[in-house]
Amino acid sequence: MPPADAAPRYSPRTVQVVALIGVAATSFPITVLSAALPDIANDLGTSNSTITWVIAAPLLAFAVFTPMAGKLGDLHGHRRMYLLGFSAAAVLSIATAFAWNVGSLIALRVLAQSASASTGPSALAIMMSVFPEEKRTSVAGTWSAVLAASPAVGVVLGGPLIDLTSWRILFLIQGAGAAVAVIFAIRVLPTTERRSGISFDLKGGLVLAAAVGAILISINRAAVVGWDNWWLYAALSGGTLGLITFVWIERRTEHPLVATSVLRKRNVSLPLLSQIFMNGPYMAGLVLTSLMLGTVFEFDTTKISLLILPRPIAFAAGAWMAGRAVAKFGGRAVVMTGTSLVAVALFVIGRGAVDHSVWLVLIGAGLAGTGSGMARPPIIAALTSTVGEQDMGVGTGMLNMSGQIGAAAGISILSGLISNDSSAERFYAILGIAAAVAILGVISAGSISFAKAVRPDPPTPMPATPYSASINPQRLHPTD
Repeated sequence: MPPADAAPRYSPRTVQVVALIGVAATSFPITVLSAALPDIANDLGTSNSTITWVIAAPLLAFAVFTPMAGKLGDLHGHRRMYLLGFSAAAVLSIATAFAWNVGSLIALRVLAQSASASTGPSALAIMMSVFPEEKRTSVAGTWSAVLAASPAVGVVLGGPLIDLTSWRILFLIQGAGAAVAVIFAIRVLPTTERRSGISFDLKGGLVLAAAVGAILISINRAAVVGWDNWWLYAALSGGTLGLITFVWIERRTEHPLVATSVLRKRNVSLPLLSQIFMNGPYMAGLVLTSLMLGTVFEFDTTKISLLILPRPIAFAAGAWMAGRAVAKFGGRAVVMTGTSLVAVALFVIGRGAVDHSVWLVLIGAGLAGTGSGMARPPIIAALTSTVGEQDMGVGTGMLNMSGQIGAAAGISILSGLISNDSSAERFYAILGIAAAVAILGVISAGSISFAKAVRPDPPTPMPATPYSASINPQRLHPTD
């Protein structure tokens, strides 16, 4: 008889739905929050370059803590990390609604995102553990689709509520959603294998956090203090030295955060690199589009939200189609097409600013979402198949980290170049730079090794047993 605190066993589909509730609670505010940045800046009396840290700083925190959280999940159980992370995130999200200035808002957002860092890799690892390997592209596609569709729900609900009340209502809703995710997860989510006799590489994690933080903060402030400032070069040098130290530590630690031999594998290093070059321009494009619509077009939060709504909807559609597209055309064709669409979309959005064309902005937003949605699932599947199930948490955590680092760097650098210049031509030029960087993402993603295209078999009915027959019961333990 299993212990009293063991999670009951449910079908893989039920486990997937419950895990995705948490994913939705984490991701839904991002689009409407981006749209509300001009209002928040006015309310708190701060500048455009500073208010972008409401998004950039949490992305940095997520980037730093995600691989560490994924590793903890690999070692101590992903169900435990999921529950702990979301419980803390619920409390901190509600606290964010009561921020009194821009500094407190950024700090509380960072703490909330740090707490929820465990939810992404743990949710994905749990879902992957209850489905066979051949379905992982589809599972990753569904995960990515929900990750993108939930911001669309945030736009529909959050935009009008913000205009009627305040931007603070958004964080109250997020906190309530996180609490609901915890309640369902306690009942449904299974446990995953725990590894005994392996310690957590705290030293390596802290050095990585300090190094990445120093580099990104210095890049963001360069537009404010100037590239000739001495402390800027000190921070960049310190961050670079920190990364070198991190590699040195990992090569000599018995149980590293991530083995350097794994990072040298083609289907690990290239996915990580592609996420930096693709997610950076993609997320910077979101922030720049919001600022552009608020300054060049002079739209309010609701209009901005509705105009960027095609982006998350198209992302969800692209991710949902990715599994079948990979089976028919192959992973490389799907990834190359998706990443190319992101680059084209940024040019289109920039052209919309110069031509003062709302339609071009809508088309660009849709192309960007579709491209990113198509590319992400096969990249995830390629990496997870390479790192194996024992390191799936840290593997997906590293992938998320690289994407978040790219996003934080892209937002910081490109929004810093915009500064307080609200001309359409300025936005067009900066979005053109973003498109050029996205082309590097096309090149790196196209170099990943993918399996040959295989047409999918006809769907089979879901078995009546709690888990599919392909699951190894030794991977599941009754408690964390």
